[in-house]
Amino acid sequence: MIRKILVVSDTHGRREVLQRCIEISAPFDIIIHCGDGIKDIRSAEIPGNSIVLAVAGNTDLYSSADEESLLIENIEGKKVLITHGHLYNVKSGLFSLSKYADEITADIVFFGHTHQSFLSVNNPVLFNPGDLSTGSYGIITIMDNREWIFEHKRII
Repeated sequence: MIRKILVVSDTHGRREVLQRCIEISAPFDIIIHCGDGIKDIRSAEIPGNSIVLAVAGNTDLYSSADEESLLIENIEGKKVLITHGHLYNVKSGLFSLSKYADEITADIVFFGHTHQSFLSVNNPVLFNPGDLSTGSYGIITIMDNREWIFEHKRII
């Protein structure tokens, strides 16, 4: 069974871009929103059986969002940390985020905040889909052999 995950971050009120990304990426099993757009993901039209995982970013903290700033999920046998990244000062480097991921033995970390697409396949894998408000997002495909394929995409 092949699974597909759509990963977005930093929508910053650009609901039309988020909706277009959802439409061109469907079908997918899971959509992950890495913060700074909780209201956007809450109002999006998500395909039927897709699971929505979302965390609050630094700009969401002042909204009415009740969301946590991080989630730890088990996805296809991998321990996955989802965070915006501001609590780990990712704009100044990835040391704090990597250290926390190591402490909790995360296999994969999805984060945002920097507005820059990023992939490091070291252990743990660090993946930032980039800034969807300017068209950058990520697609992860989990193959039958449990291999995870990470791709950065762009809405043109």
